Amino acid sequence: MSLLFLRARALYEKIPPNIKILGSYFLLFFLTLFMARVAFRLDNYDKIAGESFSKILLAFGLGSRFDLAVIAILLGWIWLLSCIHYLNRLRFYRLTWGALPILIYFWMIGYLVADFVYYRESNKHLGYEGSLFLTGDFFVVLKSAIRHDSLLIAISLLAVLILLPYSINRFAKMDPYKWSKSTKQMEYPQIPLVIIIVFVLIRGGFQSRPLRVSDAVFSDNRALNCLSMNGIYTMVTDMFNQSVNRDLRMSKLRSLNIVKDKISYPSSRFINDSFPLMRETIPKETNKKNPNIVIIMLESWTGKFLKPSGSGIVDGKEVTPEMNKLIRQGRFFEHFIATGGRTANGLLSTLTGIPDLPGLTVLRRQEVVNKFSSVASVLKQGGYESYFLYGGDITFDNMNVLFKNWGFDHILDQENIKSAGKYETGDWGYFDGDTLQHLHEQMMEARSPFLMVSLTLTTHYPYRTPNKSFDIFSSNVTDYDYLNSLHYADWAIGQFMEKAKSSPYFEDTVFFFVADHSHHKHLEPFEDRNIPFLIYSPKHVKPATEATIASQLDVIPTVLGFVNKSVKFSSMGRNLLDLDKNDPGFAYFAFGNLIGWVDKDILLYHFVDSEKKHTYSMEGDKPNSYCEEHSLECKMDDNNAKAFLNLSENLLEKNQIFPEMIGAEASNSAYH
Repeated sequence: MSLLFLRARALYEKIPPNIKILGSYFLLFFLTLFMARVAFRLDNYDKIAGESFSKILLAFGLGSRFDLAVIAILLGWIWLLSCIHYLNRLRFYRLTWGALPILIYFWMIGYLVADFVYYRESNKHLGYEGSLFLTGDFFVVLKSAIRHDSLLIAISLLAVLILLPYSINRFAKMDPYKWSKSTKQMEYPQIPLVIIIVFVLIRGGFQSRPLRVSDAVFSDNRALNCLSMNGIYTMVTDMFNQSVNRDLRMSKLRSLNIVKDKISYPSSRFINDSFPLMRETIPKETNKKNPNIVIIMLESWTGKFLKPSGSGIVDGKEVTPEMNKLIRQGRFFEHFIATGGRTANGLLSTLTGIPDLPGLTVLRRQEVVNKFSSVASVLKQGGYESYFLYGGDITFDNMNVLFKNWGFDHILDQENIKSAGKYETGDWGYFDGDTLQHLHEQMMEARSPFLMVSLTLTTHYPYRTPNKSFDIFSSNVTDYDYLNSLHYADWAIGQFMEKAKSSPYFEDTVFFFVADHSHHKHLEPFEDRNIPFLIYSPKHVKPATEATIASQLDVIPTVLGFVNKSVKFSSMGRNLLDLDKNDPGFAYFAFGNLIGWVDKDILLYHFVDSEKKHTYSMEGDKPNSYCEEHSLECKMDDNNAKAFLNLSENLLEKNQIFPEMIGAEASNSAYH
C-alpha cells in the first residue's frame, strides 16, 4: 500500500504546477455545481417524485455536460494565461491568474443562489436577465433585496467582504506556484491542448453539433428537464448564442406573405413596400374628437385568477373582485396570450407591436435604437401628448433611454412620485395604489387627448403588500404571497377606477388593462401563456367576453381603432374589434430558446436550437400527440411561427420596421 502511495505521489509531483492549481479549482467548481443540482432535486422533490431512478441518473449525467461547459467558459481562459511560462516568473502575474478563480467562485455561488430562488418563483432557470449580475443593474436589484431582507443581505455581504479577501490573501501567502526553468517544457505545450480541451468541453463533446439547451429536454417532466440544466449556461446561451436552427429558416418573401395574410383586417391597408409592415388606418368617423387612451400594464398578472379565464376563487375567496367587476362591464379577451415570459418581452410587443426575439431581448441588443412605431409616436400623429409612469427606478434595464427613443413626451418614475412626499416605498419601488394615485393626478392635469401608460410593480417578487390587511391568504395556500399581492393590486385598481369615474376626463377615456406576462409559478403551459386583456369605457365599448385568441401584438392596432384620424403604424397584430365574429384568432410567442403558436386549443412549442417540437392542449401539462395525429395542421402552425420569427428578425436587423419620417411623406411613392 505504501509503495502504491509513493508511486502516486511521484506521479503527482510530475504534474505541472499550473495544472495542480487549476485542477483543484476545476474539482471545486464541479462539486459545487453537482451539489447545486442535488439541492435542486431536493427542492423539487414533489415534482420529480414519480420519475424512475434511471431517469434522475440520466438527468445528472446530462447535467454534467452543461457543468463541464460552464467550467470551461469560466476557467478556460485562466488556464491559458497560466501557460505563459515567461510571465509566470512575475509573482503579481501568477497570483493574478491564481486568485481570479476565487473571485469567480464567489460570483458563481451568488449566481447559483439567485438562480435557485428564481426557479422557485418562475419555474425556469435564469436567462439573459442573469446578466444583471455583470452590469450596473445589479445595484438596483441589490437595493431591492436590502429593502426586502436587510438582515440576511447584510450578513451575506459581510460574509463576502470577509471571506473573499481572506481567501485571496491566504492564496497569496501560500503562493503555491513555484517557477523554475524546467517547467517551461511542461507549460508552453499546454497551449494547444488548452484550446482543444476547452473547445470540446464548451461544445459538449465530439458529436456532430454543439451542446444546446434543448439537449436537456429528454422527458415530459419539465422539472426533470430543468434538473439537467444550470442557470449559468442558460444565461450564456441567451446572451451570446443567437443562432437559430436551419429548419426554422424561411425566405423573407414567404414569411412576409404569411404574416400579411394573418394580420390583415378591414380598417387598415398596407402602404409601403420598403417598410412592409407599414399600414395606414381607415377610421370609420373623422369628425369626432379623439378619446384619451390609458394603458395599465399589470406586472405578472396571471389570467387563471380572474373570472372568466378561471373561477377567480382560491380557498373560498375571490382574488380580484375589482377587476372581475370591470370585466363584466367591459370587453374582455379570455384567451389572451403573452408573447414572451419577461417584462422586456411584454413591453416591446405591447408598446411597439413587434415581437421580441428568442434569447437575448431586443431591448439589450443594438436593434433597440431602431425606429419603431411605438404607441406614443403613432398617437402623436393624432395630436396626443404621451406619458409613461413607473413606480420603480426608470434606469433599470435602460427604460429611461428606451421610452425616450419610443417617443414618450414625459417619462416619470419613483423620483417624481417621491417629490410629492406622500408615500412610502416597497421593495422595488412604490406600491401600486400610490403609483396609480400619482397617475390619476397626472391625468387630471394633462391636456386632452392624452396617452397614459403605467407599469405596475407590487405583483413582482417578493410580493410584499403595504400592510397585513391585504393578506387574506394564509401560508398553507399555494402561492399565498403572490395571491396576496395580486389581491392588493386589484384593490389598487379599484381605488384608481373609482377616482377616475368621478373625474372630468373619464367619459372620453378608454382604459386598456394588459399584463406583461404571467407569474409563471405552478402553472400549466397554457396558464403560463394566458394573461388578462380588458378594454373598459362605458361610452365607447360594449361589454362582452371574447373567446378569440389574441396577443400583446394586437394591442396597438386595437388602440388605433378608437382614433378618429388616419395614422400610419407598423405592427404584427390586428384590431381585435374589427374582426369577423367567427374568427378564432391566433397568437405567436417567443422567449428563451422557444418560439410558439397558439391556434384553436393547441399550443405549439418549437425549440430554436433544434428540430424538437412539443404541443399541448389548453388544459394539461403533458405534451400530446397533436402533430402525429394532425400533421398538416401542425405544419401550418409551425410555418406561421417560423414566418413571424423570420420576418421580425429580418426587419429588425435591417431597420425596416418604420421610417424616420411620419406623415404623408412616409407613404410617398418614392418609398414604395
